[in-house]
Amino acid sequence: MAKKRKHGGKKTAAKPAPKAQGLTSGSDEQFVEDKPSRGKQRREQARVARASTPQAEPPAFWFGFEVTWAKLALGRFVLFSLLALDALLQISHAPRYGAGNFNVAQLPLLDFIAPGRVAYLVGQLVCSWLFVLAACGVATRIALPLVTAIYGWLYFGSHLDSYQHHYLVWLILLLACFVPWQRPPDAEPATRVRSWALRLILVQLGILYFWAAVSKLDGAWLDGRTLGGQIHGSLRSLIDSTVHIRAASILVVATEVALAFTVWRPRTWRYAAPLGLALHIGILASGLEIGLFAWLMIGLYIFIVPDVVWVWLAERAPIAAARRAATTLAGYFTGTAAIIWWVLAAAIAALLAVVSRFDNAPLVGLLLLAALLAITATLRGRHRVAWIATAHLLAFGLWTVVDRTTAEPSDYYRLWGGSARRLGDLATSEYAYRRMTEIAPNEGTGHYQLGRLLLARNASEQGLAELHRAQDLEPMKARSYTAEARWLASNGQNDAAIAKAREATIIEPGDSEARSLLNSLLGTK
Repeated sequence: MAKKRKHGGKKTAAKPAPKAQGLTSGSDEQFVEDKPSRGKQRREQARVARASTPQAEPPAFWFGFEVTWAKLALGRFVLFSLLALDALLQISHAPRYGAGNFNVAQLPLLDFIAPGRVAYLVGQLVCSWLFVLAACGVATRIALPLVTAIYGWLYFGSHLDSYQHHYLVWLILLLACFVPWQRPPDAEPATRVRSWALRLILVQLGILYFWAAVSKLDGAWLDGRTLGGQIHGSLRSLIDSTVHIRAASILVVATEVALAFTVWRPRTWRYAAPLGLALHIGILASGLEIGLFAWLMIGLYIFIVPDVVWVWLAERAPIAAARRAATTLAGYFTGTAAIIWWVLAAAIAALLAVVSRFDNAPLVGLLLLAALLAITATLRGRHRVAWIATAHLLAFGLWTVVDRTTAEPSDYYRLWGGSARRLGDLATSEYAYRRMTEIAPNEGTGHYQLGRLLLARNASEQGLAELHRAQDLEPMKARSYTAEARWLASNGQNDAAIAKAREATIIEPGDSEARSLLNSLLGTK
């Protein structure tokens, strides 16, 4: 019987292992690595060359520009505080926006999203709040881009307020988004802070002065006619008794040329600062300022006054003591105390919004409270919670100051009422004038216009009462007497109308409307 061959009894020779790819064997059976390709060699040589070549330094003109922390902090507070105030002082312009559904934007695409009355009002209130946050150094990387976008939308969205200084302010805001406004760790007044954006802001001012000078190279300016027609009073007397108006006109051009080449150079700040401040203070004295533009320019000169001045002031004993006291006080508002102060400040701000006479102020106050919550939640690890709440309260405090010390709220309703009346919307006009009489009961204009509207819709008793109130508030103006005389005449009370018209001519003899009405009632020319 044949024996079965055992499975696997005969060994099979092992196959040789495949050669490693990219390796070759020499006579001594050792493996040698292939030479790198030419492309790889060139790339390696280029890398070595780049590593051995010294890196080019960034341009020192831009990236080496430095100012002290004392200057930067003061400039931040003054500049953005002025812009916050300026935003509130624009509110009375709101009724012109969107009136009659007509608008011409400065940029065509913005015609579709141009601000109307309410949007313009809300936009300026929000801008003021954001500017105060920036002035206090709170959330500048959030507040400044937002306020730049809103400011640009309000300005470029319409030609109604197309003053060139708005364009300048918008450019400054755009550049300010890149300035390091936050306090460096352990910064002292003399600590240096680099900012290419601040240098560019100053260069922009130089360009502004240069083109202002170029625009005045005209005979009407150089011979003094233009300046002479704009300056009056004591300043004009001073000029006439010293350099005369023609020389003053030429000096203005020379000053602007000098500032164009000195405001952006630290070495020439000692000359530019007094020269520029004198120019803009002179503009204030002449009454030629547009809004707060002259004040904004003076505020910008904080960045042009030599740093040594601000450092010296910051290190004086009273200011140094105030800084130490502020640091000590801030130390108490941590933990639970900070939360309590946050709630209290938010509540006071909400109350100020409710009692504000600005239109839609309570609603805007509620929206900004929500924004405060979001900012606090986002930045509580980097900012003191108590300081965020303090900045919020300061913003509403500024609202209150402008509301109670200026005519902005009453002017807003006066212009709204007049615009609606001219467009034939008498119901809206009556509402606006009634609101004006509520917030400014001692201004005769609101009572006069409201009285005319009430008489026009046959609310005779109320209308006459409003006209009589206007007569009490404006005893030297004929218009309310004339309006009553017209109503009396239209209702067949000719004798009473003649008496009232005659009273109007006695009060204001130069009023042509009152004289014409009296003559027509008397049947004479």
